[in-house]
Amino acid sequence: MNDSTRPDPQPFSRGLSVAVMTTVLYGAVLVAAYGIISVLTDRDVVSEPDAGPLVGIAMTGTALVIMFFAMLGGLRPDRARGLPVARALVTGLGVYLLSTLAGAVMYAIVTGRLPAFIVFLGNYLLSPFVISSGVIATLFILLLPVFRLVNSRAR
Repeated sequence: MNDSTRPDPQPFSRGLSVAVMTTVLYGAVLVAAYGIISVLTDRDVVSEPDAGPLVGIAMTGTALVIMFFAMLGGLRPDRARGLPVARALVTGLGVYLLSTLAGAVMYAIVTGRLPAFIVFLGNYLLSPFVISSGVIATLFILLLPVFRLVNSRAR
């Protein structure tokens, strides 16, 4: 068996590497998008003055974790080929809802007021920052066929 037809002995580690790199890229794109939206709308990402720095970190961290696992699952060799529309929609919706939920929980913890959870959730479900997180996540997962090519290329 020659080198070009031999199966990769470590497909998981290659998929893990690609998932980590695309997640880091997703984080960079999020930061850039947040900056552009903030400049265009003249608004802070988290506009509550008593929120502290952990609320934004919790929201972005949640989006990154969801993206990592969605990407890692989509790069598995046994996954169907083609455009992953369902995975993309579920990932985008998950980022949109769960990052907002994480921010609301963190805000309620930071402020010590349980009703703040509901108010934060209501205010940020329509935030352009949260919406852009979900849209960008959807676009990244729709690019899974390209990332699969990177994952399967010969060394």
